[in-house]
Amino acid sequence: MDVDVPDTERDSRKAFSDGSKPGRKSRIVDRVQLLRGHMSPVFLCAWNPAAANVLATGGGDGTARIWDLSRPKGDDGYMRVLKHEAVGDASVDVTAIVWNTQGSLLASACFNGQLRVWSSLGELKFTLAQRQVPIIAMRWNRKGNFLLSAYLDGSISLWDMQTGQLKQEFRGHSGSVLDVDWQDNATFASCSADKTVAVWRVGESSPVKTFTGHKSDVNSIKWHPSGKYLASSSDDGTVKVWTLSSDTPVQDFFGHAQQVYSVKWLPRADKAIVASASFDGTVRVWDVHSSSCLRVLSAHTEAVHCFAFSSDGRYLASGSFDKKVRIWSIKDGTLFKTFAAEDGIHDVQWAAKGRVAAAVANNVVAVFDPLG
Repeated sequence: MDVDVPDTERDSRKAFSDGSKPGRKSRIVDRVQLLRGHMSPVFLCAWNPAAANVLATGGGDGTARIWDLSRPKGDDGYMRVLKHEAVGDASVDVTAIVWNTQGSLLASACFNGQLRVWSSLGELKFTLAQRQVPIIAMRWNRKGNFLLSAYLDGSISLWDMQTGQLKQEFRGHSGSVLDVDWQDNATFASCSADKTVAVWRVGESSPVKTFTGHKSDVNSIKWHPSGKYLASSSDDGTVKVWTLSSDTPVQDFFGHAQQVYSVKWLPRADKAIVASASFDGTVRVWDVHSSSCLRVLSAHTEAVHCFAFSSDGRYLASGSFDKKVRIWSIKDGTLFKTFAAEDGIHDVQWAAKGRVAAAVANNVVAVFDPLG
């Protein structure tokens, strides 16, 4: 795959109003499978990493659902409903769902603090101790023996998934913890509304590193596939790239006009290319080694809340509350295909074998193959 371009920034808005090259109009996705069952907006979707046809979703109706798309609709195993109970007046919105790397367990969490772990067939394995504090994010380590949960009160819990018991609690942030990500099986990072990024090791009570430099909430973090770099995105409009060997960022990318909601690395360890999605309606693609912006992917008319790379890194799917999912070519920055939904897009995820899932605000999940 060739993703190298000249150092000059390429912006699809300046050359072509629809984001495509002359004679290469983006096509409309017209073959879509709609998954119906949620009774409220669908906020999240996650493909099982070990089963190509299995998709998990989470919504505002207090349920997560596991869909087996290899089964016919109406089959007992087609849709499994994973319920969370209401507790007092607290919202029962499902705020996080995440599979372990092996695809055998799914963790789901609610705004009311419930955290449950299910088998891939929807059997309840653990109900983890509830704190009645909203859970914002969760992550399994690669080995699958630890699960992190990040809370609105600034704390992080580490769960031993052999026993379902709390192993350690981390407290160091003065604001809500908005994201967490593992570097390896024992080291992870967290970011917070307190403007900092912290790096922790299991068994140690204080951060082994704290990065300061953002001027507003840090919304998202992601380790590079090699573990060498840590990228962070913030309401201050910047993307910063850090290493454990330095207190200051090795790259500080400016360019977005508004808050940067999400950051993800191109899924290749031999490249250091990171993408960011912003409320300014664009996705930008940055090269750490050349200190340059390779692409500005611009066709959305509202904030971009979510995006995902294809597993080979050749394409990127972006979702927005303009009701569109856009499929982009990373190689040349062209707008390849567009899916038009009936409501805003909360989440978009790309399966290992080509299909894209989009969580839509009108209670449905759309599944389509943009490359088929």
